[in-house]
Amino acid sequence: MYEIISGLPPYYDTNHNENLVIKICQGLRPRFNINVPQLIVQLIKRCLDANQLNRPATKEIINILRKWQYKESDSETAELQKQIKETEKINNNSRVQIMSSTSLGISYKPHSGAIYTSRLLSFNNLPESKNSDDYYEKNDNIISKEFSGIN
Repeated sequence: MYEIISGLPPYYDTNHNENLVIKICQGLRPRFNINVPQLIVQLIKRCLDANQLNRPATKEIINILRKWQYKESDSETAELQKQIKETEKINNNSRVQIMSSTSLGISYKPHSGAIYTSRLLSFNNLPESKNSDDYYEKNDNIISKEFSGIN
């Protein structure tokens, strides 16, 4: 979902190494540089939950997306349409930010250590996975001018 909305793979600008894995275990999650409708934010947060039992199954995600697409009379779908219009207004008022993220999505340069192929990661003594307090509790949205706090 992150890549579809932002046009960028998550953590494209950082080395995919043990430090990134540890930060993700400690609660690091990708952030958007545009406003995103709240219903979509809630679904994304569920998908990224550290507790895999809280994550929706693929079938549930498909059902949610189909409902939003095809059941226009549904109250949640109507609310999503309203949120989309509101976020489009906000994002259009921030045109510079959107233009740069759109062009970035087309021509971004990934970090040389960003690896997007399946591979076995064998790291010892990783911390227990947790959700970031600010990502899941303090903020209802996942907007940031920077994608993450990684150096």
